[in-house]
Amino acid sequence: MKKSLVVFLFCLLAVVSIAQVNFEGWRVHLPYFRNASITSVGTKVYCGSNSGLFSYDTDDGSIERISRINGLSDVEVKIVKHNVAKNVSVVIYNNSNIDIIDERTHSIYNVPDILMKTIIGSKAINHLCFFENKVYLACSFGIVVLDLDKRQIIDSYQNLGVGGSQLEFLAISIFNNQIIASSLNEIYSAPLNSPNLNDFNFWKIIKSSTKSGKSLVYKNILYALVDDALQTYDGITWQLYAPTNGLKITALQLSAYESSAAVMYIICPEKIIVESGNNTPQSLIHTYRSDAVVNSKGYLSMVDETYGLTIDNKQTLQLDYIIPNGPVSKTFGRMLYENEKLWVAGGSVNDRWDPLMYNGSKFYQYQNNNWFNFNEENTPAVKGMSDFIDIKKNPYGNEIYLTSYGSGVIELLNNVFVKKYDETNSTLQRLSVVDPNFKPLLSGGMDFDNNGNLWISNFGANKPLSVKTKSGWYAFNIGNIAGGNELGWVTCDDYNNKWVLSLKDKGILVYNDNGSPANANDDKYKMLTKEAGQGALPSNTVLCTSKDLRGEIWIGTSQGLTILSNPGQIFNTDEENFDARPIVIKVGSNYEIFLGKEQINCIKVDPSNRKWIGTPNGVWLVSDDGYKVIKNFTTVNSPLLSNNVMEIGIDEHTGEVFFGTEKGIISYMGDASEGSKDFGKVEIYPNPVRPEFTGSIAIRGLVDKATVKITDISGNLVYETTANGGFASWDGKSFNGKRVGTGVYVIFSASKDGEQTFAGKLLFIN
Repeated sequence: MKKSLVVFLFCLLAVVSIAQVNFEGWRVHLPYFRNASITSVGTKVYCGSNSGLFSYDTDDGSIERISRINGLSDVEVKIVKHNVAKNVSVVIYNNSNIDIIDERTHSIYNVPDILMKTIIGSKAINHLCFFENKVYLACSFGIVVLDLDKRQIIDSYQNLGVGGSQLEFLAISIFNNQIIASSLNEIYSAPLNSPNLNDFNFWKIIKSSTKSGKSLVYKNILYALVDDALQTYDGITWQLYAPTNGLKITALQLSAYESSAAVMYIICPEKIIVESGNNTPQSLIHTYRSDAVVNSKGYLSMVDETYGLTIDNKQTLQLDYIIPNGPVSKTFGRMLYENEKLWVAGGSVNDRWDPLMYNGSKFYQYQNNNWFNFNEENTPAVKGMSDFIDIKKNPYGNEIYLTSYGSGVIELLNNVFVKKYDETNSTLQRLSVVDPNFKPLLSGGMDFDNNGNLWISNFGANKPLSVKTKSGWYAFNIGNIAGGNELGWVTCDDYNNKWVLSLKDKGILVYNDNGSPANANDDKYKMLTKEAGQGALPSNTVLCTSKDLRGEIWIGTSQGLTILSNPGQIFNTDEENFDARPIVIKVGSNYEIFLGKEQINCIKVDPSNRKWIGTPNGVWLVSDDGYKVIKNFTTVNSPLLSNNVMEIGIDEHTGEVFFGTEKGIISYMGDASEGSKDFGKVEIYPNPVRPEFTGSIAIRGLVDKATVKITDISGNLVYETTANGGFASWDGKSFNGKRVGTGVYVIFSASKDGEQTFAGKLLFIN
């Protein structure tokens, strides 16, 4: 069959909705290449993966990402199956959480009982079977019964093995009014009407096996894996299903649930076998598919580990590949915004920066609502390179630099590879270890100083700090001051200091080359630690540093947050003590340290000098001085994919904030953007404001920190504020807290010096 590649980056409707995403709106940025489960829902198919769900409508070609933003309770989908009779879809997550989607009302109901249940050992749902109004779940600890009408767990059966031993069940089916449950070494059976299915005495072994799993009932025959081969069972005799001899079975699927006209699909790595019950199975040459189903048009729809959703289009006799646009992977290192583009390094390191992850995701770029993934095909020079973790732009040019934790540093210009730097053409060196077969070049964190010099940490090298200058490369030996040569992230401040994290829990190395990188004799350096008079950090385990717009250094540690307000004085010989300060806030009648001993994963500064702070328990937005909490997002009060926020990127043009979590990237349309030089491109949205709109009106493209006043058509002032950078918002309410009436409202804005002004109109329909 002829193949054609049809990659739906976004359908037209999706493009429109994303381009006009509301202020304070959310959207996910996840990869949808690898999918494990598929089901047919009317004209749509649902595809499930570790990134959640996406649907494809075979009638209009539209794609929808279904996530926590739409009401799902979790992220990583293991199984998604539809029940035609009840018109509901059941979503099973990796962590055993369950959602039920009512397709008639588009409502989502969460059933978290198994997720919340305390169980000794593993907790997983491996398979499901619909029967009447129930869903039978094969779990790692037994069998659970879910009532679709009540949307709740109504029963569970455990310790069903010989003598009451606990068993993990890999598959479950209802056959001849019997529950058939496959464990690894046996297949068990019990009558549905047994007086006590929780008693192992009512269960019997109907087949021993060296490896069982996967089962399905089709035309009154049970198909099940026995000894890792597909066999049939008519209630009396087991027989080998010959068409699959020698094949590995990855999935069994009916073309439509509870349909007499259904056929069965047996999915194998080499092909898909179609069984229609007439003893003449058909073979389809579709390889390496994970799951398959027939959509409402009769087209075979398949998912796999590479191509997203594949549809065997009978009309065009082609294979259509549908992949929602997104980054190629859920992993990420550092994020960088420059020239209306967000860059994301695709690799990662743990807190100890070991061992190598061998993550080949390279790096991604987000612009105009579209992700572009750099890979070995479009950038052959990165072939074999992995674990890209940091990314920086030359402040005096357009070059982009990325560090590979294993292969050195690369330079790009206008998205095109320019050069690679390693031990052959720079001072970067490979790991100094005895093992001659393990010699990675561990280039880590980096940053540019005020003179345009690029400073790079070189983990494990004899000279673990290097700098690239206009005149060449130089490397520095810091001795044992940092506890060794294991250095991590780098931040350059406004005073030519380099703040380099020690990965030996020794604090922060502060290095100053005295403006002469070529001369190491006049350099200064010291360690800041948790000792009073030597930094007074909350902990010697420093995880991140960030320079704000006033030049202050914000420091995140494993046990809290602290600030150095005068980094320019750190090497002042008249001031021996140099301590950071915590943020102390008033809580009720008490004064407490803000965030206490919370681990601080990352700190990012927005265009209004406010700070976004990522922790293992959510993300915080605080005022420029840190004394006022503006927002706090968790999985409880927001669609955040995970509470563990490890990296943050900010689109300074739109104000969109990207949160890198352990379950992938999600973004929030914030209220701070870079200020414009003039009022030439002011945007007001939505405009008009319709009665059903309940959010805030966004005003973007203002001059930095401009004054904004909103009046009715008669000139009466109804609202006033100051822009966060170039962004202001209005909740549609006047000073009395009530929503304004229908009419035309005038938005006036002026720069701080009053020399530049703007006036715009907004139609408000109430």
